[in-house]
Amino acid sequence: MKFRRERTPSPWLVHDIYLRDTWGSPFNVSRSRRWSLRRFFLTAMILFGVVDACLAVFFVGAYFTQPRTANTARRQNPTRVVAVAAPQATETPRPTRERAPTQIPPTRAPTIAPTTAPTQPPPIELTQPPPTEIVELGNTLAVALPATLNFAPLSVQIPNEPAECTPAEAMPDVVDRSVKLCAGQNYRPFLLRGENIGVFGDKSSVIRSEGRGYGIVAEGARLLIQNVLIRGTTNAEDSNMLLCLYPDCRGRQGGVIYGGGILVRANDTTIMDSDIAGGVIGVAAERVRDLKLLNNRLDDSSGWGSYNFAVEASYFVGNSFSRDNRACNTEGGYLPTGCESAGWSCIACQQNVIAKNFCVNSGDCFYMNGEGNLTSNHNRFHQNECRAAPHNCYEVTFAIGNEFVENIARDDPETGAACNYPFWVGGSQVVFSRNNWSCTQSPETSIAHATASTHILTRVENR
Repeated sequence: MKFRRERTPSPWLVHDIYLRDTWGSPFNVSRSRRWSLRRFFLTAMILFGVVDACLAVFFVGAYFTQPRTANTARRQNPTRVVAVAAPQATETPRPTRERAPTQIPPTRAPTIAPTTAPTQPPPIELTQPPPTEIVELGNTLAVALPATLNFAPLSVQIPNEPAECTPAEAMPDVVDRSVKLCAGQNYRPFLLRGENIGVFGDKSSVIRSEGRGYGIVAEGARLLIQNVLIRGTTNAEDSNMLLCLYPDCRGRQGGVIYGGGILVRANDTTIMDSDIAGGVIGVAAERVRDLKLLNNRLDDSSGWGSYNFAVEASYFVGNSFSRDNRACNTEGGYLPTGCESAGWSCIACQQNVIAKNFCVNSGDCFYMNGEGNLTSNHNRFHQNECRAAPHNCYEVTFAIGNEFVENIARDDPETGAACNYPFWVGGSQVVFSRNNWSCTQSPETSIAHATASTHILTRVENR
């Protein structure tokens, strides 16, 4: 092979006078020849040699370091052979594993499901959330639930209320024992941390939060917040924007980050008889069980009255989620309502009871978005009332096992404003029973539009 071949320019190439060690390319564009065939061949040989040396070192090291327990054990065993009768074989049942239900898109375009399924599907098992733990402290309250749930009254444990109130100037930043708020005073935000403790108010004292902060952050277990009044504000940067429902939206934080009244990160927490408004979120809960929201006014928030992420086996009973709405500017233009706001919102929530709540003029009244595999399954909506929701009164998407019994969707008789869709159940399998749907869109139209919006199966079973 001749490596020192002379470079002979072709007649259609022009030598580059500025780069004398290269030959020009067509149209006088210089192209440097940094690699010759000789250099390429020598480099390849060096690389192959390095690889061969590394492999040799590896195999030699593996040979001298391999364990030799097998040969040693063989030398230690006696040479006498003993015959042992084989035990009689018995059949052992193979364990079975239940698969989680999956939703497989149909191979053809879905057809509109009738309001009553022609063939009865297998009944959906609706399991009762585990009972709330009762602790032998203070008093116990019994909260009546709708008879349609077939549940016993809900037991709520009340810690001992302090005899003396704690003045605002003496309130610590971290509260680790039960406290009573003094009447007519303004309190700064604080952290409630511990077990079997509570915060008691009389709605004449006010806890104030600003922007993305919360009036109370609850951590621990078996906490009670009763009869408090919280007023928050919305961060200026969070005004007039489309909210992010999730902890992360492509690098933009959302969910509980926006701030508001109370942030719950404690299992078995009860919030009752309280009035919270003004921030983006009234009560936010993240990854908890046994949360109980009872008889609260969570109105006039700029995002969600109740925001819940990965909340399970919890109760939302007798609350008001009204006027939790917002306008926003988007790339597509200005939206006067909605903007991912809702009275009650739940993402990735399982086996919750939502009963006897009232909502008027929120973006959606009750909203469970199942996009991104964050489905909310086996939740029970009983005897709730939604009025004048500009979008959907009850929305649950891409989920299974949710039931709606004796709910109401209607206009607002005080203002005459109508609700748009009574429900939106695209990609879901739901059970309806004795509901009163009276919105601009009929139940048949709502099913048709929701079914056409996705290739995931949509099924409504009327009982």
